Amino acid sequence: MKASKNIKLMAAVAAASLLLSACGGGGGGNSSAAPATGASAPAVPASGVAPQTSIPATTYAADSFQATAFATLNNYRAAMGVGTLKQDPVLDTSAQAHALYLFSNIKSGAVTSLVHDEVSTNANYYGDSPLSRAEKAGAATSEWIAENVAAGVKQNVDSAAAQDCIGQALASVYHLVALTANQESVGFGFDAGDTTYPVYTCASDFGTSTGVPSNPLPNGFTSSGGQILQVGLVYHSPYANESNVALAMRAESPNPAIDIAVPGRPILVRVNAQEGNTLTVSQFTMTDGSGSVVPARILVQAKAQAGSTATTVVDPNNLLASGTAILLPLAPLKASTTYTVTFNGARDSSAVSATWNFTTAAN
Repeated sequence: MKASKNIKLMAAVAAASLLLSACGGGGGGNSSAAPATGASAPAVPASGVAPQTSIPATTYAADSFQATAFATLNNYRAAMGVGTLKQDPVLDTSAQAHALYLFSNIKSGAVTSLVHDEVSTNANYYGDSPLSRAEKAGAATSEWIAENVAAGVKQNVDSAAAQDCIGQALASVYHLVALTANQESVGFGFDAGDTTYPVYTCASDFGTSTGVPSNPLPNGFTSSGGQILQVGLVYHSPYANESNVALAMRAESPNPAIDIAVPGRPILVRVNAQEGNTLTVSQFTMTDGSGSVVPARILVQAKAQAGSTATTVVDPNNLLASGTAILLPLAPLKASTTYTVTFNGARDSSAVSATWNFTTAAN
C-alpha cells in the first residue's frame, strides 16, 4: 500500500513538472516550440482548401487513445468552424515513435522535460525533429509538420488519457493556437505508462500540404495554405455556448505569462491570415454573470500592438500565429459561471467583431 502511494505521488510530481510543449507554428508567428517556435513562414499567394466538414473514416480501434483523441479534437474544431482533420497513418507512425521516445527517456532520466527533438544516443530514437520523423515514416518532403506533446498521470483507460491530453492543450495558449490552426491532417502517438512509472505521454503530429511554401521548418506551421478561414469572420475558443470550460490555464513551455501565478483559461480569437495579415485589437473583454469585467491581459503579436487601441502586451515568446490574439485572465475563472466575451478589432484595415457566451465547469 505504501509503495503504491509513493508511485502515485511520484507520478503526480513527474507529470506536474512535464509542461506542455508546443509545436512549431502552434504558437508563433507561425512556427514551433523551442527557438523555432516563433518563426513565421514566408507569405505566398493564398491557396488551400475550405474548412473540411467531411473526412474519411479512421482505422483506429474503438475506445483507443487515438480514436478518442481524434474524435475529441475534431468535434472541437468542427464546433469552432475551423475545419476537421483527416487521419494520416504516416503521422500516426511518427507520433507514436516520439511518444515512446519520450516515455522511455523520461522514465530513465535521460530526458527531464517534454521535448520535440530527439538525441540519437537515447533509447527508442527515431529522428531528430518532427519533420525528419514524419519524412522517415513516409511524409512528402514538401509537407509542413508541427507537433504538440504532453504527459499526465496514467489513466485507468486509454480514452481518459486522450481526453486529458487534448484537454490540456485546449486550456493553454500556444497549444490551443496549434490545435485550431490551418493544418489538414493529424496522427497520434501514445504510451500509457507502466506500474513502475505511471505517467502517460502523448504526441499529436499535424500535417499541412495544400498551397504551402517550400522548405518546411523542422517543427512548424505555415500561415499560407491548408484550411482557409472565411475572411471577415472571427473564430474563437471557447466557442459559442461551449460548456464545461476549464477554469485555469494549463502550464506550458514556453510560459506566456511568467508573472501571473495561476492564469485563467485563455480566450483565443483568430481570423484568416493567409497573407500574414495582422489582427489588431480595439476591445477584448470578458464579463462574468454579474456583469463585472474580468481582469485580464491581451496578448498580441509585436506587429499588432502599434495598430491596437486597446491596451495590449506583446507575446513574450513571439509564438502567437498571424491573425490571432489571446485574452488571458489574471486569475482562474469562477466555477459554473456563464461568461460573455466581446471582441472588436481589425484584420488589416477591415473591421471584425464577435460577442459570445460560454459556461465554465463545476470545478
